Amino acid sequence: MRLRYLLILDFEATCDDTGRVVPRDESEIIELPTILYDVDENVVQATFHEYVRPTRHPTLTPFCTDLTGIEQNTVDAADPFPSVWERYQVFLRKHGIMDDPGSAAYLTCGDWDLKTMLPGQLRLSAAQTGLNPTTSTLSAPYNRWINVKKSFQQQYGLKYSKGMAGMLKHANMELEGRHHSGIDDCKNILRIVQRMREDGWKPWHDLPW
Repeated sequence: MRLRYLLILDFEATCDDTGRVVPRDESEIIELPTILYDVDENVVQATFHEYVRPTRHPTLTPFCTDLTGIEQNTVDAADPFPSVWERYQVFLRKHGIMDDPGSAAYLTCGDWDLKTMLPGQLRLSAAQTGLNPTTSTLSAPYNRWINVKKSFQQQYGLKYSKGMAGMLKHANMELEGRHHSGIDDCKNILRIVQRMREDGWKPWHDLPW
């Protein structure tokens, strides 16, 4: 089936610069943004964006706030992950993704979001949706994603992959918004994707299956 949608995703999570306050394996999602991009029409069909209240380490470190721009009062006012995740499922169902997961693929800047962060968060939250109960691996549609870093590298014949800022610079594009704001990063990644498509990139060629 031909790819119709890209789900552009960029989590932000609890963190610190030493790993002593928030060890990497104890990070929790604190921002969940997704842009639903219609590949055929080259338009944004919908956007999901919510902040999440962490429970394991509820107090954000100064490093985390400086990095992401997310304030303590923002996560304090947010719902914990299970409630946000339930609304996220509603968003995906509303736009037909759950009925036809083959029509969509996630697109992330790196593999961390869906290879590491989401499985860890789902296990922590004992989520009923998203993990295969037999294998504890991600289920559709979360188990299929395109790493835009690799696609960009291949599209432009680069020796090394670049992060979001490097890709924008290579494309002679300015950063819009704040780097490491999840929703701003999604918007900037979308701009990169649209530039790549102008230059002939076919995202369905980079699907893992």
